[in-house]
Amino acid sequence: MLHGMRRGIVFILFSFFLLGCNQSSSPVFQEEIRGLKLVQVITGKDALLAINKLHGKKINVASGMIAFYQGEGEKAIIWVSESACTDDAMQQTESMIERMTASKRSPFSDYKEIELNGVKIYSFKGMGQKHYIFRISKDIYWISANPGTIDELCKSIVG
Repeated sequence: MLHGMRRGIVFILFSFFLLGCNQSSSPVFQEEIRGLKLVQVITGKDALLAINKLHGKKINVASGMIAFYQGEGEKAIIWVSESACTDDAMQQTESMIERMTASKRSPFSDYKEIELNGVKIYSFKGMGQKHYIFRISKDIYWISANPGTIDELCKSIVG
């Protein structure tokens, strides 16, 4: 009897552990940041299609979100891709930065590493905007915005 009960408790704890690991903490995008209004959020299959199109190939992500902000003469985009696990997200982030910095045809330049609240952020310029790529747990973020706005967008996510 006691042995069966212990097995039941272990099963329940294991079930909670699995549920906790599989839970996805979707980012919450602020409605307005520094005069920019959130005008569209794409999720689900449409987001995955857009993320794959951005990379020019199918990449291994569990889910994705894209937030579009717009203001007077200014636009910003936040791309979020969720990997299956933190290790995959770390590897994907490092691989993306390595490929971008090694490419002779990359439209990006002025790469720097900065840190905000313990989060390593890869900063660079290109295509008329500033860009930040960073990882929080299983989520990889790419923010594209004007230099004056990008820090506020980043702080809204990182804290």
